[in-house]
Formats: sequence, C-alpha cells, structure tokens
Amino acid sequence: MSVRKQVLCKAVSMGVLALASSPVLASGEMTAAAVELDRVEVRAQREAQVRAVDLKRSADAIQDVVSSDALGDYPDMNVAESLQRLPGVSVTRDQGEGRFVVVRGLDAALNNVSIDGIAVGTPEDSSRAAPLDVIPSDSTERLRVVKSATPDMPGDAIGGSVIVESASAFDRDGRSLRGKVEASHQQLSGNTGPKAAFNYSEVFNDTFGIALGINHQQREFESDNTEVEYDSFDGGADGDLAAIDIQHRKYTIERERTGANLNLDWRPDADNRYFLRTLYSQFNDAETRHRTIFGFGDGEISALGDGRYQVDELPADAIAKRLRYRTKEEDTIATSFGGEHTLSSAVVDYKLGWTKTRERVLDEIEARFEYDADDLSATIDQRSALPGYRIDGDGWKELSNYAFDRMVVAPTIVDDKEHSAQFNVRFDAENASYKFGLLGRWRERSADVNEAELRRGPDVDLTSWAGARLDHRHGDLGQWLDSGRMNSWWAANRDKVSARPQDVAENTALSLEEDYRASEDILSAYAMGTWDIGNLRLIGGVRVENTQFAADGNNVDIDQDGVAQVSGRRVANSYTSVLPGLHARYDTDGGWVLRGSANKTVARPSFGDISPRLGMNRDDEEVRVGNPQLDPYESTNLDLSFERYIGDAGLLSLGVFNKSIDGYIVETVTDNHPDFPGFEVSTSINGDKATVFGAELNWQQQLDWLPGAWSGLLVGASATWLDTEFDAGMADRAGEKFMLPRASRQVYSGHIGYEYGPLSTRLAAVHRSEYLDSIGDSRQYDVYVAPHTQMDFSLDIKLGQRVSLYLEASNLLDEPLELYQGNSSRTLQLEEYGRTYAVGVKVAL
Repeated sequence: MSVRKQVLCKAVSMGVLALASSPVLASGEMTAAAVELDRVEVRAQREAQVRAVDLKRSADAIQDVVSSDALGDYPDMNVAESLQRLPGVSVTRDQGEGRFVVVRGLDAALNNVSIDGIAVGTPEDSSRAAPLDVIPSDSTERLRVVKSATPDMPGDAIGGSVIVESASAFDRDGRSLRGKVEASHQQLSGNTGPKAAFNYSEVFNDTFGIALGINHQQREFESDNTEVEYDSFDGGADGDLAAIDIQHRKYTIERERTGANLNLDWRPDADNRYFLRTLYSQFNDAETRHRTIFGFGDGEISALGDGRYQVDELPADAIAKRLRYRTKEEDTIATSFGGEHTLSSAVVDYKLGWTKTRERVLDEIEARFEYDADDLSATIDQRSALPGYRIDGDGWKELSNYAFDRMVVAPTIVDDKEHSAQFNVRFDAENASYKFGLLGRWRERSADVNEAELRRGPDVDLTSWAGARLDHRHGDLGQWLDSGRMNSWWAANRDKVSARPQDVAENTALSLEEDYRASEDILSAYAMGTWDIGNLRLIGGVRVENTQFAADGNNVDIDQDGVAQVSGRRVANSYTSVLPGLHARYDTDGGWVLRGSANKTVARPSFGDISPRLGMNRDDEEVRVGNPQLDPYESTNLDLSFERYIGDAGLLSLGVFNKSIDGYIVETVTDNHPDFPGFEVSTSINGDKATVFGAELNWQQQLDWLPGAWSGLLVGASATWLDTEFDAGMADRAGEKFMLPRASRQVYSGHIGYEYGPLSTRLAAVHRSEYLDSIGDSRQYDVYVAPHTQMDFSLDIKLGQRVSLYLEASNLLDEPLELYQGNSSRTLQLEEYGRTYAVGVKVAL
C-alpha cells in the first residue's frame, strides 16, 4: 500500500472511529441546550466556540475561524500564534514567536493574506510571505483561514486565504468597553515587561457605529543559539562528517509592538451601509547579537573514533568574536472604504483599499575580531546530537587577545504598498443568485540593501568594550562585549573606517546586487452562480486574473582584476490565469454538513526570485542571477469534508484534500547553465509537478451533558496528515523525490478547558513533526527542522461581573528550535527561549 493511501486510510479510520464512538452522535438525539449569549453570564471560551462553529457551518467555503474572545484565552502575542490553533495550520518561528503561517504544509508565500478584505504586503526584502507577528492579537475581532476559495475571492491562495478582520461596533450589543493590563516575565532574560490594551465600541441611534482599539506591549527577552556546520575532512572515511564550524550566539532583544484600529459604520436604513476600516501596527526590535565562532575546519582534523575528533595546527584566527547591533522597524497600515446597497433588483457593494508595509534597518553594524595569539589544538566530541569541544588553554576567552578585523554595515529599506478597487453586483432569483465582480490591485515594491565591509580603521582596545557576563545554556563564549560601548565607538570613529581598495568591488556587489524596484498590476474579473436545490447548495464560476509585472534591477560584473562593472536591467512580463471553481454544500438540517470543491489557484513567484538581478564574480567563477521568466505556480485542488455539529458549540469533522501544483519553484545551483558556461550558477527555476495529499480531523465540544460541575469541561483535538512529493530538478539528485519544504507530515493540536462559576482555565498544545528546510548536494547535507511541541496554559478568575484576574504561561515544555543535517544525530542549530509567564487584570464595562 502506498504512503498516500496509508495516510488516507489512517485518517478515515480515525474519523469513522471517532464518529462511531461519540456518545452524543451515537444516540442521534441528544444535543446541547441553546446558549443565551448574555454578556455577563457566558464565559469567553464557550462564547468564542459558539461563534466560530456558527461561522464555519454557515460558510460556503471550507474554512476555520478563531473569534476575538478566543484570542484572549491563549497566551498569544500575535496573530500568527492565534492561527496555529486551527486544524491544518502551523507556524514558523522567529526568536520563539510565531511569524509565518503555514496552511496545510505549504510555504507561507503561497498564502493570500488580507486585512478587512484588503491584500497586505510584506516587509521581507525578497519573499511574498506576510509576517503576522507584526499584528497584535488584540487588534483583531476574528481570524479566518479559507482553505478552498470560491470564485469571488482572490485566486492567489494555493495554501489558503488568511483573513484578518477588525471589529465593527455592530458586532457587539450597545456600548462596550474592554481593557486589560498585563506584566509578562521571560525566563532567560529575567526581565518583566508591560502590556496594555483598550477597546471601545458603541452604536448611536441604531445607525452609526464606532469601534476603537489600541494596544501596546514591551518585552525584553533573550535566546541561546548554537549553530554547527558539518563537512568531510582530509583522510576521513566516506560519510564521516566532522563539525568544522561551531558558533555560539546570544540574542538580547527589546521588542515593542503597538496596534490601533478605528472602524466606522453608517447604516442609515436597512438597504444601505457604509464603512471605514483602518488598522495600524508597529513592530520595533532593538537586537544585540553576541557571537563566538570556532572554525575547526581551518585546522588538521583526524578521527579518534567513537564520534571524537582531534584538531591540530588550528590557526589563531580560526576563532572569532562578533558583536552586532541593529534596530528594526516594521509598520503595517491597512485602510478601506466601501458600501453595500440593496436595490430593487440587485445588491451592489464596492470597496477602495490602501495598504502599506515597510521595513527600516538603518543602523545595523557588526564588529568582527579575530583571535591573535599562538596556534591551538582542540578535540571535538560528537557523541551527542549537539557537539561539544575542548580547546587547549583559556587565552581565547580573554578580550585582550583579539585584534580588529572589520566593521560590517548593512542598512536595509523595504517599501511595499498597494492600492485596490473592487466592485461586486449580485442578482437574486428564486433559489438562485448570480454574482459578478471586478478587482484591481496596483502594487509597488522596492528593496534597498546596502551592505559593506570596512577593514581599514583605528585599532580597538577590545577590553574597553567589555560588558556584563551573560549566561548561555550551550557553552562558554568567553568575555562578553557591550553593544552600547560599540555604538559609542562607532559614533566617534565612523569617518575613520573605510574599505580596502581590494574590497571595493565586492562591496559594490553587496550594495547593489539585491536591490530592485517592481510594479505588479493585477486585474481580475469573475462570474459566479449559486443554486439552492433543497438542502444542497451549488456554487460554480470562473475567475480570470491578468498580471502585469515590471521591475528594475542591477547587473554587477566583477572581472578578474577585481573591478566591478554595473549596469541597469529592466524586465517586463505578463500572463493570464483562468481559475474555474465548483463547490457543493449539503446541510441535512440534522447536524450533518457535507462539502466538496474542485478549483484552481495560483501563486506568483517571489520578488527576490523574479527580480532582474545578476551578480557575477569571474575570479571565483560564480554567478547569482534572478529569473524574470519564471511562471507562476498553478494548482488544481480537490477537497471533501464531512462535518457533524453537536449542539451549538460542538463539532466533529473529517476532511481529505489533494493539490497538484505545476511549476513549483526551487532554488538550484548548476555548472551547466547555457548562458554562463564554466560558471557555478545559483538561480531559481520552475521545477516539475508537486503533489500534496492530506487529511484533517477536528473535534471540539463542551461536555455540558455531564452532571453538575463536570458540565464545564471543554475539550478539543485536531490532526492533519500530509503526504507531499516534488522533484527539485537538481542535476546532482536526478530521480530523487522530496517532501515539500516546510511541510510537516503530521500536525496535532489539542486543548482541555474548564469554565464553571468564576473560573475559566485552559491547557493547550500544538505539535508538528519534522519538515525539510533546504536541499543539499546529497542526503547527508539536507537540512530538516526537528519536531516541535508548544504547550500553553491560561487561568482566568472572575471577580464580580466586570473584573477578572488572569495568569498565562507559554512554552511550558521549554521547547527549543532545532535543525539537523542529514539525520537527527547531527544538530545543525539549537535555539532555546525559555518559558514566559504573564499576569494581568481585565475589565469589561
């Protein structure tokens, strides 16, 4: 039996078993009592679950929802972490926080992300993936992940459509005032930071509504990181890889996250509505990175057996210290204005939108120093996954033994803005409706990365930069440095530091090669019909999207004399995507909903891959080149789901899906490029077909049929199983099949909650299996991200009707981020963050 069939059989078997064994479903009669959504009496977890279940059941598309109240039940600092609670959704993390959302195992760059219906860009300099750690959870009303888009939705959603919605005053009953104040403590840093949020909404004269929210958070936290590089060595046996490079990194970060939203609604009568939506978020990081590097590969390595290695004649400059400081600002603003009007024969709606995201890193500097003493010897111990080592002598720990190497500056500016306009009209007939629409999106994007290495300058007495000792879980970094003292030295000496003549060409390449300016205009039109035949609803239609792309970039050619020649390059491309879709929804009126869909979606190449850039180093015989001729990804998608609704707050569902993706884009390195014979060329190409086959199981329910206080139990569990496969199109690994990068074979989540009287508490966990991160020259150089489990806890105690105290704890298992090379016995990166605890008070008026 194939792996794919095993996945399906396993998922279906578990789903059938769950359906058969549920005491509520077995009877066919018993349902939960109706819930009266009284603002004071109903607790947050149950209310949120009722809303999410109701939105899922009534939706035409296959989707999952997190409501605003649920956001408060988890110790989630941003939108990405809130979304990971949904079935089939996982996150990739940065500094311990969820950043990018992965839907059904597909790269975050294949998602469509919108705020209040307006597509949002990304501050990343090359990718299309939108980071969602920049949006605080408190700025949103609900989050939706649509996994099978209907024709009236944008078609660039191979992974899914992530929809962030802020609040309307009409979402609540009358005046609403909510606020909270919190103190958050991070274990590694030992620091405690504040957080505060305030939300207000009110409806005046039943016609005009205002919803306002503002929130702010400050965190000071740390992470301990070790990174290892493995490679073969002279005299080593085949397949014997030694740790040729070990780096210890310590990050200290001061993070501020601010969000605000102002939404206005005017509904003068039942037939006319107008709205204004605005959401703003600001994300600031001040980060110091301490790094000590041991370049064991510069010495003579010999195997001692039993996973141990001897390193002789290790040159002193193989040990280095580096200190980097930078502040990063990322801003996102989304605003839209529109209306909806019910006419005598049609319903018309329209919307104008504008979004802008930007990143500014203007002060990034890194000071690099090399050990300046006698040669050394060392031993490496690889008997555990994370290698250990011992260096003869302690002189490398002393700052006085290091000499200045260079300063590296790397200011970065990224701007991404988009204007949009859309118009929809719907004609209703008996048991049918017909909808037509137009959408225009005009996007402008630029990236300016100005890295330079400066090796000429005054001597530095490194002992004058000495800083307070910090702990590192994985090893000894020697004496520590202070970034404040480095910044003071840089301010006083920046005019005295410059590049060597022989470095000018390489700095030109570093400064210009990655820069580009791009425009992307997308014009879309669709026609869609909806037909109700008894309990069956059919939705069919087609969407057509025309994409016009143009970009300017740089060609940087460094000749064999080390002289850089720079020329501009402009490219333009256009293509049209035809995206049909058919969706079916059957509601039995007895608690069962069956859904099926078949549609096509696309994803456009990343800006870094398609930009007209070229960097050629003739001396090294290397070329790095963009590929403006890349075709978009095109996916044919099939979905089928069975949903059983238990009362008004329970759900048991089983879904299976298949995606066949043409033109999956992969990064390649080849020495057979027809345009650059004799050079090693790094570029991106459209590979062969990729396939995704999977199943999802989801169950959530309040056990209100239990007697007495036991009726306050809430439970939930979800599982996603994936079988993915694609051909990377690499000549060195021809014929091999790979799992899709960032696609975990299993993703599980579960929670158990309790709400009774003044008490509300929840323990939640999310687990994903390993996934492929990057492909190497052979299997032993493939890089994987190890399995990860996140467990969080929350406790809320109500003090009267309007005030509650809460406690939250995240990363209870103290799980690290771990990458390994080839197999799990060779840890490539291990980064630990510690636990985070928060206490606070909430007030609702």
